[in-house]
Amino acid sequence: MIRSYISYVIVVLFSIIFNIIPRALSLLLGKFLGLVIYHIFPIRKKVAIKNIKDNFSNLDSTKHNNLLKNTYVHFGMVLSDFMRQNFLNKQKINDLVNINAKTLEILNQNKGSIIMTGHIGNWECFLPILGLNHIKFAVVTQKIKNSYLNKFFTSLRSFQNVKIIPRHDGKEKMFDAMNQNYHLGLASDQNAGSKGTMVPFLNTKISIPKGAAIFHIKTKKPILVGFCIMNKDYKYDFNIEELKFNHKIKSRSELINDINSQFTSILGELIRKYPDQYFWFHKMKDKSEY
Repeated sequence: MIRSYISYVIVVLFSIIFNIIPRALSLLLGKFLGLVIYHIFPIRKKVAIKNIKDNFSNLDSTKHNNLLKNTYVHFGMVLSDFMRQNFLNKQKINDLVNINAKTLEILNQNKGSIIMTGHIGNWECFLPILGLNHIKFAVVTQKIKNSYLNKFFTSLRSFQNVKIIPRHDGKEKMFDAMNQNYHLGLASDQNAGSKGTMVPFLNTKISIPKGAAIFHIKTKKPILVGFCIMNKDYKYDFNIEELKFNHKIKSRSELINDINSQFTSILGELIRKYPDQYFWFHKMKDKSEY
């Protein structure tokens, strides 16, 4: 309990610092924290380097380690922006994020959808982007064991027009949100083990969740694929596209596989462009391989 509270206090103190300094300095501090973690507290370093080696076998060990270091740096910057989310408003988020007209058109014409995304760029940005632009968005979150941090991170994700659904609350609340014409955001790139579908991903195959495809089958809501990528100006480019799939497919399993394969193909192309912006730290395969 005491350790959990100390961790919470440290995170809140960093959040205060990130918010009282200009964003340019906040990003520099985020970069520094990323380098500190890389050199001194290499969280999940073995997992990340294996994932990088598996998917970029054409690179030598020096480039593998440079990519890993740049990944820590990137997520240090993303963390700094996440800690500043409480103070965003519509003007600030639209100054920070480039949202093309086509993306807004797609989001506004659909009365709810399933949005598939992955752990690349800044996926937390979905909440202020959509919520502050008056687009109803529901997101499924994983509860953190540290109850103090869980409450704090929930507060950072709380925006008008945004519904936060804890994963343990189950599918019923997700269906309720879609019935109320919310866009349902699902991070669809984590290892689903035997419950998922095996699909090509970069230079390997992984099992990803069936959830997005099953929600589409049951609700007939369109499937969108979206990502928020940091650009060279340290701002973000937010893009959404509608997934097109073969409606002639009659088999449920074939349709699920088609949807998931298209998703990982789109995600894979994005990772090839921005490999340091992908979250290589989760176990993409069976735990025994790590």
